Amino acid sequence: MWFVLVTGFGMLWSALAVLAHLRRVKRRPDDPSVPAKRALLAAAVLATVSYALAIPPFTSLLHVDGMWLNWPMIMTLGNSTVICVHMFYLFSVEERATAVRIARREWLIYAVLTTAVVVLFAMNPTASDYDITSAGRYQTGGPGDPFAAVAYVLSMGFAGVMNVVVCRLGWRWVKKARGTRWLAMGLNTNALGQIGGLCMVLHSVSYNLALLFGTVPSWTQNVVETPIKGIAGLLTMLGLSATALSLWIKNSRLVVWAHANQARRRLYPLHQRMYAAFPSIVVDPPPSSAVKDFLHVRDASRQLGDRLVELWEGRLRMRIPYGTRAIADKLAREEGLRGPALEAVVERACLEVGFEVARTGTEVRVELSTADEASRLTRQGEKAAEVRWWQEVHDARKSPVVAQIRTRAPELIRASATSGAATS
Repeated sequence: MWFVLVTGFGMLWSALAVLAHLRRVKRRPDDPSVPAKRALLAAAVLATVSYALAIPPFTSLLHVDGMWLNWPMIMTLGNSTVICVHMFYLFSVEERATAVRIARREWLIYAVLTTAVVVLFAMNPTASDYDITSAGRYQTGGPGDPFAAVAYVLSMGFAGVMNVVVCRLGWRWVKKARGTRWLAMGLNTNALGQIGGLCMVLHSVSYNLALLFGTVPSWTQNVVETPIKGIAGLLTMLGLSATALSLWIKNSRLVVWAHANQARRRLYPLHQRMYAAFPSIVVDPPPSSAVKDFLHVRDASRQLGDRLVELWEGRLRMRIPYGTRAIADKLAREEGLRGPALEAVVERACLEVGFEVARTGTEVRVELSTADEASRLTRQGEKAAEVRWWQEVHDARKSPVVAQIRTRAPELIRASATSGAATS
């Protein structure tokens, strides 16, 4: 049942992967992610074939002159599938040169190990251990062939190591691609499949080591491994499908628009306050209410870009009383804040006092280079980093530190009042 389900799903996935890959390469032949997509495509095809070889009629067709040829084929294709999955991750996370170096090393190890497994198989190709039908040792139990036991341990051990490697790289990818829900779901689902595969590997290695040393377990190997293999295979294919789909979803026009529109709306309150303080920074006045802004959905990406530029323009014009940043930083550290959270709270506290200065029109002795300090975290030149920074600053409005600085704003302004104000 499990093998039929996984194989059917794998065939569908393989067909979709082939079509998507060919369409993508035709449209963008210089796409740097092509190696990753090719690895994913190869994994889909290899996984489908390896699972199909374990179900009738292939188990009988490959039983030639007493030799169970489907067993080495299943092991060879299964291990190459895991390598292709790892390559998909490698070329998606690592630099191309690093990914190529690691992939070459893995394929070399795989070639040596596969040669050893085939040699061990050739020692006794008619052994009952290689028969995965209901008549073989895999399903009936009993003592095993020592050469077959070593072949099992080598092949399954390699698969287990690759399961661990794929999981580790997948978790790195999740951290790197934070905020992309579909991608995180796909990677985590695949990780569950890899963990399931590792559990099967541990049982298989332990079982065959016991046979190698003359101990016959009281249960059969397939009782434990067949359900795990079916579930793990299904989770792996679902995870990889969701991961591949997320790479398309992430760049689709609808998703790009939705992300831009959401970011634009989240920045509306702060942008509205900046506009109220410095009306000349905008070309087109923003909507007068959050409801009207919510309904203003056309050209969301352009609106978001304009909003970012206008926020920085207003920030450059803002006059922050001298000493405000130092006081806010001290209060934030006393609250236990560190890193980006501290930076966002300090910046929001400075903005609150700056808004009050703009409202009253008071001449003050100002902080030097406060705008440069505020932009320190966004100097990569990435729009996403700027959006994230301003959203963190907006969210910091509820901080108790910001509330304290807001209350002390008149005091800070009076302390910095001067007839000859410096330029920030």
